Amino acid sequence: MEEYIDPRANWSTRDVALRVHSGFRVLGLFSHGFLAGFSVWNIIVVYVLAGEQMTTLSNLLQQYHALAYPAQSLLYLLLAVSTVSAFDRVNLAKASMALRGFLTLDPAALASFLYFVALILSLSQQMTSDRINLYPAANTTLWPPGSEQQILRPWIVVNLVVALLVGLAWAVVSTQPDIDYTEGTALWADKDINRTCKYYRRKED
Repeated sequence: MEEYIDPRANWSTRDVALRVHSGFRVLGLFSHGFLAGFSVWNIIVVYVLAGEQMTTLSNLLQQYHALAYPAQSLLYLLLAVSTVSAFDRVNLAKASMALRGFLTLDPAALASFLYFVALILSLSQQMTSDRINLYPAANTTLWPPGSEQQILRPWIVVNLVVALLVGLAWAVVSTQPDIDYTEGTALWADKDINRTCKYYRRKED
């Protein structure tokens, strides 16, 4: 009677890395879609609370301050995962190939660039998000009378730009969700190693 041998017992380090990479790619795809939907929802809520022509910014502060930290934290988390996932599709180990992808507007390279810009823009508004979160507690110090327009308008515009960048990046990724130069390079390297091993085995025989 033949004994059952778990195929995972014969996995090499490269096999494990490819499995983890494949799992992270699935997580990244989910993150791309969820981030696009969440960013659109967030900017819609902000514009609804701000009112037409941003005339009710005080209402935005009163209603949104409780959501400021949770919303921005989730946005940063999704942006970080999506940015890493997008850059993971670009073979950064080969600088010439990665640069050519950026210059030719390759979908993977373009998406990684858009996510990176969106992440930087979001981080640039961290201080304003902190102010919004502390609105009731530090109203007189952080929010002098008449400062809502000066502080909130750039924050709203940046959030709108982030939503547009994220939506565009998601559209780019969704057109070719299977493209992954890093995994392809690893697979080709694995094949080359196997061919080399077979060659030397035949030579020894």
